[in-house]
Amino acid sequence: MPDPQKILLIDDDPDMHHAITAMLEPKGYKLTCALTGPEGVAAARQEPPDLILLDIMLSSPSEGFHLAFDLSKDDQLKDVPIIMISSIGAMMGMDYAKEIGTDYVKAERFLDKPIDAQTLISAVEETLAKNSSD
Repeated sequence: MPDPQKILLIDDDPDMHHAITAMLEPKGYKLTCALTGPEGVAAARQEPPDLILLDIMLSSPSEGFHLAFDLSKDDQLKDVPIIMISSIGAMMGMDYAKEIGTDYVKAERFLDKPIDAQTLISAVEETLAKNSSD
């Protein structure tokens, strides 16, 4: 039996940790959760994930953008795909999805909170499949 794919969730909301874990673990994924950007980077370096789910608004409203950019320059983690999950788009009235894959947003996908299980599962499956075929 192959090892489960590893997903790192970096989100400052413990309720999101519980919700996303409940959505993804039954599908066979192994979740690691971090409450802060530095904690997330440390966890990723200790056990590189197959995918990172990253909130944008952590200790500052844009920390997730900076973290994604830094991860894209990290030799050990630059190839790990990132899905950003945030309510910032709805709160700020901005569409960050159109910036995905640019120098501005170093992520594969952008999902708005609140997120339903099927949307998240589909995004995770598609991103991991795309990354494994690259």
